[in-house]
Parts: sequence; C-alpha cells; structure tokens
Amino acid sequence: MYRPFLFAAVFFLSGVGAGSFIRNLWVFLSLALLCLIILFLIKKKRIRAAFVGLLIFFTGALYYNLRADGIAGTIVKYAGKQQSVIGMVNDSPTIESDRVRYDIKALYIIENNTYQKVSGRIFLSVPRDEKNRRVFRYGDVVKFSGKLKLPQEKRNPGGMDYRASLLQKGISTTMFSREIEFIGPYSVNPFIRAAYSLRESISAFYENNLSPNLSSLLIGIVLGLKGNISGETLRAFSDSGTLHLLAVSGMNTAIIYGVLQSIFDFFCVPRIFSFLAGSAAVIFYSFMAGLSPSVSRAAVMIVVLMLGRLVGRENDALNSLGFAAVLLLLINPLNLFSVSFQLSFAATLGIILFYKTFRDIFSHLPPFLRDSLAIVMSAQMTVWPFAAYYFHRVSLIGFISNLFIVPVVSLVLIAGIISGLVGIIFPPLGAVLVKIAGLLLTFAERVAVISSGVPLSVLVVPVLSPIIIILYFILIAIIFNIIPVPFAAAPQVKKACAAVLAAVFFLLIIPKNSGLEVTFVDVGQGDCIFIRAENGGTVLIDGGGTPAYYTGDFDVGSAIVEPFLYGRGVDHIDVMIFSHFDDDHARGLLTVLRDMKVTTVIYGKPAGSDIYKDMLEIAQSKKIRLIQVGRGDKFYMGETVFEVLNPSRDSTLANDNDNSVVLKMTFDNMSFLFTGDLGFEGERQLLNSGLDLEAEVLKAGHHGSATSTSGEFLSRVNPTFAVISAGKDNSFGHPSPKVLDMLKQKGIKIFRTDLQGAVTFKIQKNNVKIFTSIPGEM
Repeated sequence: MYRPFLFAAVFFLSGVGAGSFIRNLWVFLSLALLCLIILFLIKKKRIRAAFVGLLIFFTGALYYNLRADGIAGTIVKYAGKQQSVIGMVNDSPTIESDRVRYDIKALYIIENNTYQKVSGRIFLSVPRDEKNRRVFRYGDVVKFSGKLKLPQEKRNPGGMDYRASLLQKGISTTMFSREIEFIGPYSVNPFIRAAYSLRESISAFYENNLSPNLSSLLIGIVLGLKGNISGETLRAFSDSGTLHLLAVSGMNTAIIYGVLQSIFDFFCVPRIFSFLAGSAAVIFYSFMAGLSPSVSRAAVMIVVLMLGRLVGRENDALNSLGFAAVLLLLINPLNLFSVSFQLSFAATLGIILFYKTFRDIFSHLPPFLRDSLAIVMSAQMTVWPFAAYYFHRVSLIGFISNLFIVPVVSLVLIAGIISGLVGIIFPPLGAVLVKIAGLLLTFAERVAVISSGVPLSVLVVPVLSPIIIILYFILIAIIFNIIPVPFAAAPQVKKACAAVLAAVFFLLIIPKNSGLEVTFVDVGQGDCIFIRAENGGTVLIDGGGTPAYYTGDFDVGSAIVEPFLYGRGVDHIDVMIFSHFDDDHARGLLTVLRDMKVTTVIYGKPAGSDIYKDMLEIAQSKKIRLIQVGRGDKFYMGETVFEVLNPSRDSTLANDNDNSVVLKMTFDNMSFLFTGDLGFEGERQLLNSGLDLEAEVLKAGHHGSATSTSGEFLSRVNPTFAVISAGKDNSFGHPSPKVLDMLKQKGIKIFRTDLQGAVTFKIQKNNVKIFTSIPGEM
C-alpha cells in the first residue's frame, strides 16, 4: 500500500534527529539542494524514491537548524541577571498551595527606563500571599521583576533535563518574582480564550464539589492537568501501569469523538456539518487540554478520519500517524524529543501493528476481555522501552490493572465532562453528576493502589543504551514480519536471525561488574552519596532534603534521589547512613526509606528532631535493622572497608554538625573521607585522636562552609581530590571563597555539584575514572 506520509515521516523524523546532533545549517542546505538537482537528472523510480527520502531527511535536519534557536527567543540573552519584564499570560495559571505558576510570553525587557522588545517565554513563579491576591488569566499583560534564569540542565545520571523539557514546550527561561503588577489586556484569539476559560471554570467546579484528592484526579483525567495530584497517588498509578490515564491522550479524544459521532449518526446529521462540528469540538478540547503532543496527535488523526468519511476515502491509520508526526514537527521540531510525543506515537504504532495479532492470540476469550488485552499488549509492546529509558521503572502488573481501570476511567471521563458542563449551567444537577464520577474514580484509585502494592509489580530498569532500544525494535520487527529479512525465505533463517539478535540484546542488558562506584548526587543545597561496591552491595549516605518550613510539595527523595537510584538499576539499599538529622541531609532519606527495600540503617548520635523520630518509626514498622555507630566501628561490603571515625563514644559536642558520622572508605588502595557537616571543633577532635585521616578523595565538610575544612585538617587528610556538595546559587554563600583558595593553593582538584552536577568516581584495578554530569573546568 502506498503511504506517502508514513514515508515522509520516517525520513523527516530521522532528519530532525540528525539536525539536533549536527548543528550546521549550510551543510544540510547544500546536501538538500544536491538531492534536488539529482532528482531532476534521474528517471528510474527506485533511485528517485531513494533520493526523495534523502531530500526529506536533509530538509528535516535543515528545518531543525533553522527553528531550534528561534524557539528559545531573544529573552535568553538577558538571563543571569535581575530583570524587569513586561509580558502576556500565555496559558491558564497553575495554582499551588504556596505559589502560582505562569507561562509568560515576554514582550519587553525594561533597562535604564527603556523598553527592549524581546521574544520567548518565561516560566514565572509568584508566591501566594497578601501582595499577590489576584490570579491573572490568559491575555493579561503583567509586569514583574526578579533574576531571569536558564532552567537547569540534566544534573544527575538518570535525572530529568529540565531545560530541554521546558524548551520542548516553548519555554526557555524561568523567574521567581515576589510581586506581579497588572498592566492591561492583550488582544488574543477568542477561540483559545474560550477554551482556557472553560477549562478554569470546570476545574473550579470539580474543586468545589469533590475532595482535593478526587478533584485533582478528575482534573487530570478530563483536562490533563496533573499539577495538584499528590506524589503518592501519582506513584500508585505509575506503578500500576495506568499513569497514562491521568494525561489527556488519544483515548480521551477518541471517546469524545465517538460520543459526538454517535449523536450525529442518531440524528442523521449531514456529513459536512458532522465534519465541521466534530473537528471544531476536537480542536477546542485539544486547547482545553493544553495541546500536549499526545492530544494533538489524536486530534490530527481524528480530523483526518472524519475528512476521509466526508470524501468517501478509506482511512489508513499508518499514513494518518505519519501525517500527524510531520505536522507536529513542523509546528515545533523539538516535539520529537518530548516524552509525551514519543510515548503517544509509540503506543499508537503498537496498536496499529500488533492489535490483530494479539486479538487472534486471545480469540478464545470473551470479546471484551480479548479486545482489551489485545490493545494493552500491543501498546505495551512498543511503549515499554521508552518508559524504561525515561522512568527506569516498568509496571509488570499493568496488563491486568488496565483491564479493570480503563473501562471505569472511560466512564469517569464521560461523567466528568458532562457534569462539568452541566455544573456551569445548572450547578445543583452538576453537583449530583460529579459525585457519580467521584465514586467511579474512588474505585479506580483503589485498584491502582492495590495493584501497585503487589509484590514484584514493578521492574526497575537501569539506563538503557539507544543501541539496546534499536536492537529490541529490530527484533520484534523480524518476529512479527514487519520488515523482511534478507535471504530469509526459509523460516529457519528468520529464527536464526531472531536468535542472534536476542542473544546480543540480553548480553547488552546483563549487569556487569564495574568495580567500585561512588557518586556525589546533586541534590541542591544538601548531601547525598551513593556507593556501589564491587560485589554489587549498595550504600546510601544522606539524601538531601528541603527545610522544615518549606510548604510546597517538592520532595528531594522522590524527585531526585529515587530517579537516580532507579537509573542505576537499584531497587534496594543494603546500608543507609544518616550522617546526622539536619533537613538538607536526612529528609530525602525518609522517602527512600519508605519506598524502597532497605536492609540496615546506620546513624550516630540520636537527636530530638522529627526526622529522627520518623526514621525510627519507619524502620521499626518495616522491620529494618537499626545500628548506632561510633568511633572504632567497622563494616565491610565485599572488599570495601568502611571505618567510622566520628562521633566519639565518650563525648557529645554542642554543635550537632560536629557529631556527624564521619566515614573513611578504602578499596584497592583508594580511600574516601566522608565528613557530613563536620566543623572546626569536630575536625580538632579527629586531629587529636591519632586516627589515620589520609584519603585521596575528601568530601568537604558542611558544603564548603568557612566553618569547616581547616588548613591543619586539610594537611592531615592530604587529598588529591575534593568534592563540594552545594546548591547552585544558594543563599548561604557556599562554598566559601576562603576554602576554595586554600584547596587551590594546595593543588587539590575541586569538583562542585553546584557547577558540575553529579560527580562519579569509578575505580577498577587501580584505574580511577571521574565523570561529571555537566562538563566544565574549575
């Protein structure tokens, strides 16, 4: 079958990907022109088709080079300084407990009382307080001031690239402003304004008539907004394999289209009106749902389907999928790197390619069960490599939980939309209807929670190489006869090819012994150190954290530490060590302690803090072994030796920082000294103890503070390398210029998490390799 858009999509997508790696506009322009000239000279169809493909490939690469920088806008030139900005609210605001977040289209930068016209978008955070009572809406022009920043890059292995994620949405800078001032209205598209206004009205109706947990879930299912869903609930849906239901996707759009089409068919509505009204409704809903790649893809394919019905043409799903892919990349080539784009297109492709095969496999089952299993299995066939690559966790129970939850959520979606629309017109009736949606949603949530708690429901997958993913797709393509195998007329040749690829695939994913690995994880202003011994044993020292007075829902443990661990393929911790119980060291560990299997918890001096009490409670409830350590204790992990140098058993210092657990770790004549928040007094005690403090790598005490790392202590340790764990642009002034100067004067190589992200040491047979997430010289 001739599929021109599928053909174009394959080469255009490949070209966009190549253009992101090779940033040279003139090279791709020259190659595209060369292909065009050759096309005029060649007559043979097959050769012409090959050069058409190459022309589309080079055009995709050229298009990426032309568009990528323009998406960021000129606003990025002003980043890094305090700025006053005038801009337009570009979307509905996200209202949280302690702040409001806006997507702002920048219009002007004010410098020296002059207005500099700029382009680009800003992700603005404003506190919810007495100064900022008013919440601004789409089309409002506002003025605000603060430090304009570039979003953070990927700072940890397995972590999120926040800068790339925002840029895929067209946002290139961020700002926190304490005040925001209304300037006036902006002339905006009334169709989009109506979509955003209806979204806000429906959201408010849900919040007024359901509990916070249920209303946030219903907003996620109907409108695709997950900002207020609790981390615990998101985790349950993720581990049960049903997280896709909380984001507006093809299923949502298809249900809306199906309901509309049924109404049109029942009333014998003319096809032209059915097409125009249905298309308008689908596009309007797409704007309400924020035009994510998944809902945009579904909307395009449904409009193409309706157009086919109008003109009497049979719809080809693969060709429509190709058309949607090319259109979304023409709108924004960075969509290719969006997780939503990749998951949505992968799931749809899987259903198109494998649904009939799995339907035949399950033909002996009742029709509903057969069709549901076929959809879930075919989608998961192509989605799981992407889920494993980005989230490092694959749900093994999703095949079952989706069978129960998907039909219920489909009803929730219909009930939610109807109750939301009715609630705006006639609130009493809407309130009754939304309670029905709430009851159904309660059932779905319980199924998700129960499913996620089943033992072995989730497989933790370490970071996958793109080569492994490519091999996997080639393997299933051969097995399911999607691509022909050269010289594979005989079935045994096909089986041999599949067997060889499968063997290579499994050899690549089998974990290999890579010696000792020590990673100083970037948790912002805090400490977190992960150690994997040569025998595979795991040690986690501290876990970062937010201060007790913080009222937001950001959790370092779930947002940074756990994704890092899952990315390393870690699903349990053998030894967890609390150096002490300050928030910036210990709060993140509590999350890991709750969520993951932990064998032993080690700590030093007890404390009267809530964190200490929570640690004891969690450990006791999960029957985790607790060990209090002091100077002179030792433990082993394979050939790696851990010596406890502090705290002293005989005395307790007044400052809790000086009671930090200090560990010296030795492996293959390579030693590390982990000092927690040890200050001058704690260092003095160690110097007087007569212990061997010498180490090749020193974790500088208290984030490089001026009250730690004395000259005498540094001379005694005599390190080759020093690692400073501190938050970027932190308000404490860490690390101290005095400490940095002293380290430099002694010729010690400095690594800083605030500048270089995570710092990893890999030691194997006296060979030491050092990696940083963000390359850069100190």
